[in-house]
Amino acid sequence: MRRAVTGALEEAGKRGAAEATPEHVLLAVARDPESAAAFMLEQAGVAPAEIANELDQISPRGDVVRQRAARLSQSALRLLETAQAQADAWKHRHVGTEHIALALTQTNGTDAAALLARRNFTHDRAAAALRTWYAQGMPRRRHGLDRGSVVRSSFVRTIFAPLRWLAHYPTLVWNIFVRTSVGHPRFVTNPYPLYARLRTRDPVRRDPLAPVWILTRYDDTFWMLRDPRFRKDPFAAIRLPPDARRQLDVPVADAFRASLETVSMLFLDPPDHTRIRSIFTKTFTPRRIENLRPRIQRMCDEILDRAAARGRIELMSELAAPLPVTVIAELLGFPPSDYAKIKKWSDEMAEALGLNPTREQQARAQLAREEMRQYFDDVVEHVRAAPGDNLLSALLAPEVELMNPDELFANSVLLLAAGHETTTNLIGNGMYALLTHPEQLADLRKHPEIIDTAVEELLRFDPPVQWTSRVAGETIELRGKQFQRGDILLASVGSANRDPAVFKDPNKLDLRRAENKHLSFGTGIHFCLGAALARMEGEIVIGTLVRRFPNLKLLTRRPRWRKGITFRGVQSLELGL
Repeated sequence: MRRAVTGALEEAGKRGAAEATPEHVLLAVARDPESAAAFMLEQAGVAPAEIANELDQISPRGDVVRQRAARLSQSALRLLETAQAQADAWKHRHVGTEHIALALTQTNGTDAAALLARRNFTHDRAAAALRTWYAQGMPRRRHGLDRGSVVRSSFVRTIFAPLRWLAHYPTLVWNIFVRTSVGHPRFVTNPYPLYARLRTRDPVRRDPLAPVWILTRYDDTFWMLRDPRFRKDPFAAIRLPPDARRQLDVPVADAFRASLETVSMLFLDPPDHTRIRSIFTKTFTPRRIENLRPRIQRMCDEILDRAAARGRIELMSELAAPLPVTVIAELLGFPPSDYAKIKKWSDEMAEALGLNPTREQQARAQLAREEMRQYFDDVVEHVRAAPGDNLLSALLAPEVELMNPDELFANSVLLLAAGHETTTNLIGNGMYALLTHPEQLADLRKHPEIIDTAVEELLRFDPPVQWTSRVAGETIELRGKQFQRGDILLASVGSANRDPAVFKDPNKLDLRRAENKHLSFGTGIHFCLGAALARMEGEIVIGTLVRRFPNLKLLTRRPRWRKGITFRGVQSLELGL
């Protein structure tokens, strides 16, 4: 949907228009060879090229050319609202170009709707075409259908349309389980055999279900993360209007000007990314991180002292989750009494960073951002009045380059969420790996001096973050496949870390592995800012558990893994001490 709206703004800009209308929206989807709307037009006997030509006559290119129109017209916003209603009626979580096509048959008074009506593109015909699109596995590349072939096959379609609709379900099963979509449940429970299959058979491929490219080899992932042509957001400089973003379910709180996605360095490209990251790099220094070591060790010991009295510990809720969030909150300068609600807010915001968050998750995330923003502004005022030895005080110091309030908030929240999310999963995944590889656990217990290489290997073996994404900023080719500008790429860090072309015996846990160029913290300009802190916390917690409890054993027989494919971590892990 965002691709369609961005395309409409660009089409309007080419014509010197200040607003994008429904005609520009239709022009954008008709010219997109991979849109569901273009498939539906062809299926109903309407040639997208003819539509584009007629729209060009309705809205010709003028002498004035803009890079992009500044906003959507009210009629275009009403069209998006109708598309949202169509998605709700079909019980679809997302809003796509297929819903725009349906909406165009239900909006009157626009040239776009009249143009389609003249070609008999009715709501019923659009709905039938959509069912066919699903039945055929939601194809993204199509061969054009001539009008004669559509007419000749109309009788066949009338007879078999119900069967094709029913066929949608086995097609989904086929795409998920046989063709191996990222929707496969094994991507949550145990993705590594599927990674191996994809690396061997099709290392650069379109997902059969999701509209993304999947990369599974180390070299390709490394290249994507390093090549500046792959962007976090190729349209970062020009944002969609707030009304359009709300229609598109992009969560933006009215309480502040920009959301996490618009000013957080995680989602920015240079030069904005360079400016903001450099500010944090100057304050988030190695010395400041190393000074936290005694405090982290004390917290770990206090938690384990209480657990030792019971002879058991639920690792995730008692240690792996509360310790990192306490550390990063203290580092930022938040009051200790507020850590519980800070953890709740950051968990709810992290939920919305998954591959396909539900509307409920997005609503919780937006409410959490609004509540945390109010809280954060109060803390900032307190820190301004009484600076201390914390990161917020350092960021607000007169000699540090000033960030606007939105940038300060978004990037502090990013540091908070990323600072505990990855470490929590590192501790949980790492301890589970050790306890299911007793010979490696015994080696670490006997030789505690290898804890640093052990943590690196645990990060490689089962990384806390399994996937990373970029957007193609231009047409790019890889292994004979071509990415178009705006295409989304998902690269599997978990698969790259087990690529036999780079790692010897990649499926073997080897705590003494010398060559370990894993990508668990990324690489390039977006390399994890908190990597050193996460490593130190992992070394302290895992090293202390192994050292203090020689009879450590796993009581959870089959751990449940967190939902979603981006973050990998166990929900709970009961250990006997």
